[in-house]
Amino acid sequence: MMAMAVVVGCTVLLLVGVLVVVLWGSRRIREPIDAGPADDPGEAFVVDADQPEARTEAKLRALRRYFWWTNVVSFSALVSAVLAAWPGGRLAMRVLAHTSPDSAQGRLTEAQFNVGFPTFEGSMALLLFAGLPAGYCAALPYVVLRRWLPTGRLAGPLLGALLLVWVGALLDPLRADNIDFDIVRPGWLAVALFGALAVLHGAVVAAAAGWWSERVPLWSDKSFKYYIPLLLGSVVFPPAGLAVGTGALLVLIWLSVIPASRLRSTRPRRVPAWVGTGAVVLASAAALPVFVGAVISITSRTS
Repeated sequence: MMAMAVVVGCTVLLLVGVLVVVLWGSRRIREPIDAGPADDPGEAFVVDADQPEARTEAKLRALRRYFWWTNVVSFSALVSAVLAAWPGGRLAMRVLAHTSPDSAQGRLTEAQFNVGFPTFEGSMALLLFAGLPAGYCAALPYVVLRRWLPTGRLAGPLLGALLLVWVGALLDPLRADNIDFDIVRPGWLAVALFGALAVLHGAVVAAAAGWWSERVPLWSDKSFKYYIPLLLGSVVFPPAGLAVGTGALLVLIWLSVIPASRLRSTRPRRVPAWVGTGAVVLASAAALPVFVGAVISITSRTS
């Protein structure tokens, strides 16, 4: 009964994730408009940075934008964790349990769970220790790299593929020294399932971030409800809350020590496109041999 409930529940969540991609997968993040005193969204806000009040105002404005971005990251991380990483990982494990030999049933995985015997506790542990970390580890890079990814529906899937190549063989889900791949079979199916899941996960991240960015305003007294994802993410995944708090502190410190002339405009300084694209290509080239080696190791195991 528990196995059936897990399969049905995860399938429903995963289908909702696919629907999110279908409906909103082509949306890009719409950055917030921080109007100046005249409420002209087309102009950068210019202040007399030599005045103490101006530095305080600059800090407040920077924090509003900082919390806007962290809110978008948190929303897309939570959505992608619940609608892709968590149910997709659970279903992949169920499929591999069915395709593995009888000798694998009941054996302990690296996470100390029994193959073929899903439990509620195991499902919650997968969400907390795999789904949520995967959500944040995909949402933050998307916000950082979005300018150097293709426009439209390719951005999210490409992000998922890049993250799989960059860290999939070092951390998870395709780490070659993971003893689970000595238990479940076949290896090629495990690679295919987790590879497809990584692509879907990236697509859900991009769709959720684009959709939410069009709706959430900069922080104000009346916008608390829009920042519930940021609060919720900090509660259910404390490392995220710690990172957000640390980042806010660093923003305040930075704005306290930089020269006053740097505060005269809130217009962001952008990294040239060729620099970002080159960094993505170099990182992929450096990680590819390790990833290919892990794939070969997993798919070639016979015992």
